[in-house]
Amino acid sequence: MRLVIVAVFLAVGCNSSSDSHKASMTVFAAASLTDALNEIVMLFESQYPEITVHTHVGPTSLLARQIQQGAPADVFMAASPDWIDYLREHSLTRGPEITFAENTLVVIGSHAANPIDSPSGLINVRRLAMADPSHVPAGVYGKQALQCAEVWDVVEPLVVPTLDVRAALTAVSSGAAEVAVVYRSDAALVKGLRPMFQFPRSCTPDIRYVATALSEATNPEMAAAFVAFVGDSTQLALWTGFGFNS
Repeated sequence: MRLVIVAVFLAVGCNSSSDSHKASMTVFAAASLTDALNEIVMLFESQYPEITVHTHVGPTSLLARQIQQGAPADVFMAASPDWIDYLREHSLTRGPEITFAENTLVVIGSHAANPIDSPSGLINVRRLAMADPSHVPAGVYGKQALQCAEVWDVVEPLVVPTLDVRAALTAVSSGAAEVAVVYRSDAALVKGLRPMFQFPRSCTPDIRYVATALSEATNPEMAAAFVAFVGDSTQLALWTGFGFNS
């Protein structure tokens, strides 16, 4: 694992000659934040031109474990507060933990697929993609929703576990699965896929995104500034524009 982490960060840490004079920071973020994060970073760098922000996205659970094992990062943006708690318990967080966005769950499928309008309809599919429900937040939330809808025991053998929520989208678009449980913010990202139904509020877990600076940040002041920027009320329109709840 350490060799993989080193390889990743050697690639991420390479600056172009034009940026070599700038300070830099690294943000670890949940895969579902990818598109919105690109916009946030652009806005932050325009406000703080002396800093270059590198991003590394992936499943929240894996990122948290990489940080715990020593991967260099300044900020963590998690899809579940549980993994912020995990790092805090290892004395790896610094400063406030800010909830900056929320989300809901939907089931998506191809336009050609037979329509499904409720969780009970999932018992008739052959393969259901979702982020790994054993540890990835999107999958954990999906399992909780399906348990609430009283269909998990039936659909569990149909589940195709994926690395993260974006990989669940790919599984459907490639034909590896008929439908997928994903965040609402991901539902419109792939052409040819459509939302089939949204889980009822009574079965939707509390899905909160939390950001915090990390205790090993190389630039603590900039890390704190980035976390504050992410959670500032002026960014609410950005998050809602990318399908998140504010």
